[in-house]
Amino acid sequence: MTMNSYLWLSIFLFIVALFTSRNRTRNKYSLFFGAFIIYMYILLTGAYIVSDYFTGEGINDAVIYHLRYGLEGSGFGDYYLIIMIGFGFLLASFIVAYFYYRLLKNDFFPKEKRLQRIISTLFLLVSIFSHPTLVTFYADVSEVVGIENELSIQNNFADYYKTPTIQSISEEHPNLVYIFAESFETTYFDEMLFPSLVTQLRQFREQSINFTDIRQVKGTSWTIAGATAVICGLPLVTPSSSSKTSQGNSMSKMDSFYSGATCMSDLLHKEGYKMVSRRGASLKFAGTDKLYRTHQFDDIKGIDELKSTLKNPNYQTPWGLYDDTLFEIAFNDFKKLSTSKRKFALFVSTMDTHHPSGHVSKSCEQRSYKDGSNSMLNAVYCSDELIAKFIKQIQASPYGKNTIIVVASDHLAMHNLAIDTLNKGERRDQFMILDPRVKNGVHIDKTGSTLDISATLLPFLGYKADVGLSRNLLSDEKSLIQTFEDFDEQLDAWTKDISKFWEFPKVEQDIVLESNNRGFKIGKTFYRYPILLRINDTLEVNPFFEVKLKYFDTPKLFDYLKDFTAEDTFLWVDKCSRIVALGGGADINGKLCYAMGKLGGNIQMGVLRKEKLFSLQSIQEQLSEETTPENTMNRKEGLSQIIEP
Repeated sequence: MTMNSYLWLSIFLFIVALFTSRNRTRNKYSLFFGAFIIYMYILLTGAYIVSDYFTGEGINDAVIYHLRYGLEGSGFGDYYLIIMIGFGFLLASFIVAYFYYRLLKNDFFPKEKRLQRIISTLFLLVSIFSHPTLVTFYADVSEVVGIENELSIQNNFADYYKTPTIQSISEEHPNLVYIFAESFETTYFDEMLFPSLVTQLRQFREQSINFTDIRQVKGTSWTIAGATAVICGLPLVTPSSSSKTSQGNSMSKMDSFYSGATCMSDLLHKEGYKMVSRRGASLKFAGTDKLYRTHQFDDIKGIDELKSTLKNPNYQTPWGLYDDTLFEIAFNDFKKLSTSKRKFALFVSTMDTHHPSGHVSKSCEQRSYKDGSNSMLNAVYCSDELIAKFIKQIQASPYGKNTIIVVASDHLAMHNLAIDTLNKGERRDQFMILDPRVKNGVHIDKTGSTLDISATLLPFLGYKADVGLSRNLLSDEKSLIQTFEDFDEQLDAWTKDISKFWEFPKVEQDIVLESNNRGFKIGKTFYRYPILLRINDTLEVNPFFEVKLKYFDTPKLFDYLKDFTAEDTFLWVDKCSRIVALGGGADINGKLCYAMGKLGGNIQMGVLRKEKLFSLQSIQEQLSEETTPENTMNRKEGLSQIIEP
């Protein structure tokens, strides 16, 4: 059953519940409960519709990732209309809930009948519990609370994950230019759907090793996930805040990204390649900087780093640089890198074809697709020209014969002005390799996914390599999408295994909190204040952070702490005005304070003036502390009374 089917079923039940609401009881508690359910229902429906506008799939893993990670660096200017619609749903939820309450409270309808009242209430409850937003939540929770998926037992992740290794198979190790073409899927090449839209890249595709059946799988359907799939051979699995071993918001302030994984970039760096990234968007968006820095990229620049080099700093889209500016910068970098003695891999990420409307660079303003009425197709038309021009510049340069060029979409197009036409075609990701040593192009129709790109690409650089779930599509070995009847379902089953690559550390030595350092280290990971850590019995650390989003009310650390059990050992560093809510009588009159202990046991509290040391032995002793329900109840009550200005 699809999520849209759940939505229509839920809406039907909700409408029935409203029409039978005259039979609801006039009891004030029941009235308030009904009004609250109606408020939540409209709010959830708004959230689903807004998410579906972006993804075309309702609330999927991309939405969940960005809700947990944050939206810093997003091009909000492109979405003013849908943001207004979201606020409209928020306002409507208040109005409808209020009128429901007033109409029934004032006895506007006839008195209730017992059976009809039960039926009405049942319809209302089932409508909200069958809502696709909550269905998505149930599935997300089931992945992380220990519910074993039968497929994970049948097909052990370790049997399919290949430990990354690299082996030289040639004396030639050319340079690499990899173009992540934003949402530029193969469907745009379809002449039946988009006649003469993509003409210049089509010529290059005929000269390339072109992979025609690259399908999008779970955990690869948005920009950072697509990059993770290509570079690491892994789908992007977001740790859940409900997990006992990891917490999603931690990604926004952790210094690492999939630190337990070895990726293609790590392997190439080890072989002497200089890893370089140029992108028009902000590096902060979705943790891009952390992905690249964690995995051995030497030189990473986005809009903020490149802004000072621009002739016209105001020539930008809501997302960042226009592609004609980006390619000019990238080609200059390509020439500089090529004159050095070091091998290099340059990754260039475009933005002009970003949903919903696209952006047309100035260099293309005099040209448009057909009558120019569809701005998204105008952007694709322009991008075809700009990418082709960049390829020609590289190939015509003295360094072209030593450069492998890849043109690939980062993911399929999301909801945009051309989506209705796109959905009429066979949706596939683009992946073509231009090798100057290959004179005649070839089309490869073997089924794969973007997870397979690294193992397929590396032999062109003179290496044979294993990279996680990646398989060489030019070998006889089956890709995993060919191996499993439903690969998405199998990836779902492996969620807990894949999430371990976030590699949250263990406490293996004393923890030293320093007031002037704004943070502290556990293992190789540096944590910034404010911070809440849950420490389990094996000394593994589960970090919680606060994410600040404009216009959105996000959870605070004390909100997370309220959900801890009496037995959970925690370390909390935050404003003293918050930590004082735990009580204990300690003098914590200051700016920054700490608390260490259990909600149901003893808690050490104090002001962080210079430094505070928690020895490994004291932390181990804390884990065995006895707890009482009274302590837990009192402290949770104190946390509930914190009022933020």
